Amino acid sequence: MNSDLKLLLLGAGVEQKIIIDHAHDFGIFVIAVDKDPNAFGLKFADKYIVSDIKDVDKMCKIAKEEHVDGVFSHAIDIPHIVADVAQQNNLPGIDLTAAYTATNKLKRIECFKKEKIPAPTFVHASSSEEAVEKAKKLELPFVLKPIDSAGARGVSKVEKYEDVPRLYNEAISYSSSKTVLLEEYLEGAEISTEAIIINGKIITTGFADRNYSDKQRFKQFFIENGHTIPSILSEKMQQKIIQTTENAIKALKINWGVAKGDVIIDNDEPKILEMAARTSGGRFSSDMVPLTTGIDILKPLIQMSLGLPIEKQYLEKKYERAAAQRYFLPPPGKITSISGLTECKNLPGIYDVYLKDNVNVGCVIKPIKNHPDRIGHIIATGSTREEAIHNVERGINSVKFEVMN
Repeated sequence: MNSDLKLLLLGAGVEQKIIIDHAHDFGIFVIAVDKDPNAFGLKFADKYIVSDIKDVDKMCKIAKEEHVDGVFSHAIDIPHIVADVAQQNNLPGIDLTAAYTATNKLKRIECFKKEKIPAPTFVHASSSEEAVEKAKKLELPFVLKPIDSAGARGVSKVEKYEDVPRLYNEAISYSSSKTVLLEEYLEGAEISTEAIIINGKIITTGFADRNYSDKQRFKQFFIENGHTIPSILSEKMQQKIIQTTENAIKALKINWGVAKGDVIIDNDEPKILEMAARTSGGRFSSDMVPLTTGIDILKPLIQMSLGLPIEKQYLEKKYERAAAQRYFLPPPGKITSISGLTECKNLPGIYDVYLKDNVNVGCVIKPIKNHPDRIGHIIATGSTREEAIHNVERGINSVKFEVMN
């Protein structure tokens, strides 16, 4: 592949390093940008720039000055930024309006309502007083969330109307718009999906059961504890979910790039909780799907962002295997000891054991309220779904965190 091509990568944390690796495999020159000068991936790029990736004007200026051939981001909820930079520099990318609609939770759910895509009932509010008033239209419990955040930041389950002012204020601390959604609370199995969209053709490549086994422990918050592939759902239900997610993608007019969906089954009917125009984080698209199917959408997405022909073999299912991911979710407090990590890595089926760099003896773990608060994970494989779950849970249980409150 042409080594003269330059890719502008917005975001260069731990999860983004795989994009640098894939681009280098293609012979692509990578310019990585991150606001954090110590971001893990910067040192692996051919060139790096320390700057705020959410500053559109700065990103456009960098793209122009560096004469890049494509712009890309992985596992960060900035498709509108990527689309804006691409459009202003005549680079391949998703339609800017579609990117904004998919990023703004209010615009997105209004689109679903208009296009008759099944989703939770909702109202929205831009002040504490308005939230209190509009909350009366919903039955308890309901969900309160900022319209412009990701990773479950600021998302709460509201069980008492008198909690609305406090939870509204917590939600807008993660929001620049200061607007929140109040949605009906639904119970049911939850699914993650991911699809690549090529010239309007939707190819669903990822499908996993989301694990909320700790729901009672994190009662107010929505903390997902990993994924499992393959799904336990019937083939008929899986196809029903895929049809629903693909209808949602069409409704949002995402005809290029990627779309990740979160779905809940409410009385045997799939409803869309989220549909974002970005790649999945949490090692879903980078590891879980390739491990279980051999499909790797990141490589063709890089090719698309550079205007290159897609190598279809990356999208071909090569096998059917099982994998499970679970997170370390210790109680809050000061860590006094961590044991079992080395032994865990040598257990059967363990593929990856990851702890954030700042998690060590002496550090203080804050209460887990959203997904960025999770401190690490284990991914395990197996010949069956049950074996993969057994392997990952054995791994999680073998690592002990002693915490002093």
